[in-house]
Amino acid sequence: MSDARRPDSPPWYLTFFGEDFWAVADHEYTPERTAAEAGYLAAVLDTSAPGRRVLDLGCGTGRHAVALAARGFGVTGVDSGGWALGRAESAAAAAGVPVDWLRIDLLRELPWPVDEFDAVVCVQSFGWGSDAQQLRLLQEVRRVLVPGGLLILDHSNVLAIAGKYVPEATFETEGLRADFRRTYRTASGRSTGEIEVRRGEAEPVVIHDDVRMYQPAEVRDLLTRAGFTVERVDADFAVGREPAPTTRYVQFVARSRADTPAAITAWEGRRDNRGSTQDEAHPSTQDEAHPSTLDLRWSPDEFEFVRPWVDAAFRSAYENGGLAEPSRAYPLSDPYSADMAAPALSGHFGLDLAPDTVTAGAGATGLLHACAALAVPGPVLRLAGGHPDLPRWAARLGAETITTRFEDLAAALDRHAPSVLVLDRPTITGDLFGRERLEEIAETARACGTTVVLDEAYAVYAGPGASCVPAVAEHPNLIVLRSMSKGYCCGGLRVGFAFAAPGLTRRLREIAPPLGAGGAGLAVALRLLAQGDVFGALRTRIAEVKPVVARTLRRAGLKVTEGAGCLPWVTVDGERGAASVVWEKRGVRVKEIGPVEVVCGAEGVSGAAFGGRPWEVPGSGGRPGEHAGSGGSGRRDGPLYKIAVPLSEARLTAFLDAFADAR
Repeated sequence: MSDARRPDSPPWYLTFFGEDFWAVADHEYTPERTAAEAGYLAAVLDTSAPGRRVLDLGCGTGRHAVALAARGFGVTGVDSGGWALGRAESAAAAAGVPVDWLRIDLLRELPWPVDEFDAVVCVQSFGWGSDAQQLRLLQEVRRVLVPGGLLILDHSNVLAIAGKYVPEATFETEGLRADFRRTYRTASGRSTGEIEVRRGEAEPVVIHDDVRMYQPAEVRDLLTRAGFTVERVDADFAVGREPAPTTRYVQFVARSRADTPAAITAWEGRRDNRGSTQDEAHPSTQDEAHPSTLDLRWSPDEFEFVRPWVDAAFRSAYENGGLAEPSRAYPLSDPYSADMAAPALSGHFGLDLAPDTVTAGAGATGLLHACAALAVPGPVLRLAGGHPDLPRWAARLGAETITTRFEDLAAALDRHAPSVLVLDRPTITGDLFGRERLEEIAETARACGTTVVLDEAYAVYAGPGASCVPAVAEHPNLIVLRSMSKGYCCGGLRVGFAFAAPGLTRRLREIAPPLGAGGAGLAVALRLLAQGDVFGALRTRIAEVKPVVARTLRRAGLKVTEGAGCLPWVTVDGERGAASVVWEKRGVRVKEIGPVEVVCGAEGVSGAAFGGRPWEVPGSGGRPGEHAGSGGSGRRDGPLYKIAVPLSEARLTAFLDAFADAR
């Protein structure tokens, strides 16, 4: 047994569960009760845990740990009591089973010095600390679990206890007397008290406790906030028995929710030929391991079509002393750069934007992070295939994330009443849905008390006139995000803007960090925006090349969605793995998004809930073959691949050469 405990003003539970407590508790935790509880734990673990490595939290004298080890589970028992762990070691030795024992304060010694486990069990060891400590404990449980790992959490139901609660009681048997004195405080939900234990002729010993008593609904809320999905709730260690208000012991069977990969995950660790980390605007065009690989995860060549305007913005910013002056700026009186940015943004979008509707931040990513905090306590509603960062961060802050499809969006809003709905415009498949549909969604969301966060980072290709920024004046629950990364290829400026009605802007600024947009980057960004729509040449080139790329991919046997004609990508349905074979065979790297659930049919993926087919190609008239999933029926899950359109002649030639047999 290792000892990781450090005595430091020990809380009550470090001294409570000693020899005197167990002299009393042994009469309650009989061998018959232990066998029944262990049988329940083993049955759930056998059917639901992804493996057989089990961590027993608050294992006490090892009654469950030893029983599970005897059934072939690899068990580690953890407890704060040295006396109890000594008995646990003896019990394991007597049973001839291997168990690892660790003495640790589970509430304070974080992170726990343990490896990963397939399952965690916690029986009658919950509620020793504050609500915040219990939440941290559950978050630590999730950390040590494998993805999809199982937690079986047992707790005493205060609903059953409160009706029989007495301030004083006595238990007496031969050679032992225990006098219980306790107080339950309704406002805090805590039961505090003491047990006076008399054993034979020895002097009485008084031990003190302070336990948070939970209702089952409170435990469910803590589990959800900690990142678990509750799969079942059982009563009194009986699989499938529904708890009632009078149920004394309630068991939650919960599974650790998988983390959604961050958007940056696809690029992390990759480096360009100059040794700097790649980004979407300035990547290497080749894969180091396979120099012949054509990388179509990004469009490094689009910058040539906007370079004149970007260069002009930098030249203008360098006038009158260069960027040194704005780099020194520390605008405490304008911490969200609203006063500075509002005039340029008003001119860019062709409407009057007051400073109290604008918040500048560190790109769309920084503003999405702030909106994630705005989403707590949740839930957060997102569309399948949408940008993952806001839901991921919100989940880490304790908010549940719910994924739906466009055609189910109205029903999902009504059912879940989420705190935030996050939408991408355009969608991953290139649906650049219009303001009319957005306004219908915003109205429906408002009736549910939901804030809509509309990420327009990719909408810049359509020009400022196509933005939904004007809608914030009519919808007090709408936030529209814009940035300089896509199209402008100036993500390194780290400048983004959030547009919202004044009331919602105030809420956002309570969370968003001030001074998020640097002065030098902001100076360039505003000069670039002041030039208006700079994407005419880029849109012309996309319109020339995109149909060629889509046609070539279809001739290679792939199901292609073109999306809006101004967007420099297409998507490919990766159903049944056929697409991945194509990429590998032809030496092409693409971005995998998914799995993304869609509905397939002869007329494409329908989304009548908000006026139209959200996955339909604008201008296609719903023609079969112009969208992912055409030609089938029913639902399916599968990856979606995003392919950047090669815009330069060199990259286009390389693409056509790779698909020479499909031309």
